[in-house]
Amino acid sequence: MDIKNAVILITYAGSQLGGTLASHFASLGATLVLCDKNSARLQQTVQSCQQISTKIYSCAIVDYSVDAIHDLFHYMDDTLGHSPDVLINAITSHAMPTILEQSGREIFTQQLSHMAATLFSFGQATSERMRMEKKNGVIVNVIAHADYRDLSGFDNATSMVAGFTQSWAKELTPFNIRVGGVVPSYDVDDVHWSEIHDELIRNTEYIVANDYFSGRVMAA
Repeated sequence: MDIKNAVILITYAGSQLGGTLASHFASLGATLVLCDKNSARLQQTVQSCQQISTKIYSCAIVDYSVDAIHDLFHYMDDTLGHSPDVLINAITSHAMPTILEQSGREIFTQQLSHMAATLFSFGQATSERMRMEKKNGVIVNVIAHADYRDLSGFDNATSMVAGFTQSWAKELTPFNIRVGGVVPSYDVDDVHWSEIHDELIRNTEYIVANDYFSGRVMAA
């Protein structure tokens, strides 16, 4: 895909991961649509990207429900007259309770189900729009960790991203929609988080640009 001519929707754009992804793709000339529930952090990302490019649009959403996502698409139709060519599902995982923590079941369930629901809702709604418009689209699920000093439960999050990526690719390949995933891979004793973030960004760009990449997860 020609990134310069693509409309890219980035979720959680107010997060560190989402903001870094937004700045990178702005520098490549893409038209960006940035969304987040946190309007203040979203605006910070928008201002940063506007120093790089004029093709920056944003929409604060009330939640990550299907209705809110469809409202976001209506905003894109009204403002750009264009739906997404690329969806970058940018998720930041937080530490989760381990199986040894007796009181952690509810927290674990809430965090994992929230991540799954957000990834799935955006993926489903965007792929539906791409199929309706017979668009050769791309969906990239990208995950980072909020605090590399506590990686409890992170394997569960990366496994979920890998599972979604592979299953969606099988379902969407007949419609010429590619799906890829990017997850961190590191030695806990020697973490260079800035380098991992840079690699997450490079791998995401590679997946978007490479027309033959689908159904696989890259480790940064």
